[in-house]
Amino acid sequence: EQLEALNIPAAQDVTLENLSFAYGEGPIFSGLSLTAHPGDIIGITGPVACGKSTLGKAFLCELPYTGSIQYGGREMAGMTDVERCGVVGYLGHDPELLSDSIRNNILLGRDDDAWKYLRAVCLEDEVKAMPNGLDTRVGDGGVRLSGGQQQRLALARTLAHPRPLLVLDDPFSALDRKTEEQVFDNLRKMTAGSTVLLISHRLYLFPQMDGVLWIQDGKAVCAAHKELMVQNPQYAALVNAQEGGERDEPEK
Repeated sequence: EQLEALNIPAAQDVTLENLSFAYGEGPIFSGLSLTAHPGDIIGITGPVACGKSTLGKAFLCELPYTGSIQYGGREMAGMTDVERCGVVGYLGHDPELLSDSIRNNILLGRDDDAWKYLRAVCLEDEVKAMPNGLDTRVGDGGVRLSGGQQQRLALARTLAHPRPLLVLDDPFSALDRKTEEQVFDNLRKMTAGSTVLLISHRLYLFPQMDGVLWIQDGKAVCAAHKELMVQNPQYAALVNAQEGGERDEPEK
């Protein structure tokens, strides 16, 4: 019932101005400014522990930030929780699934075609092979899913409940490269009216992003992939290392 009461606003620009975020002593990152438009997919990356996930959580306003995060000209910290839930779809890197059927995990009780979302995340054949298909129970007392299956199921749920701003924290880390490319293509089609902030440590797809945000040593730079390859040796080195296949193995 609660979900139906949400007001999902029309897509608007997302603007960060001089955004800074600190835990305890020093800032994790500071001085971040960027504007993202509906339809944009912005890739966010940087060295391990640079603050990528923290930036993702800033949109939930669970922890105070300084500077500004505006959606359509409204400060997000000034919105009510319900208003913010209508704007932001957030997928953390540890997917939280319900101990329930695959169907209910995706649709959360809504009446819709769950297969459409399973196809989008390349999980359709695996679910068809399960003993009870969409009614297969996962979680406690149910089928054990692999990390990649859990990730894709959580992404299917996110796609089934569209929001004008989607924050996806490393949604592909457990997928092989071919599946990642397919899922990304489908994601772009299904989120064409939304702004997507995609946090990742795997950079194969970053040439296809509409912008890249690189966070390192507390500073954040936003530019096109090609510009960043020229201007930022650390980013270029990471992209080239991954293209060379040194990091082609998915995490388990």
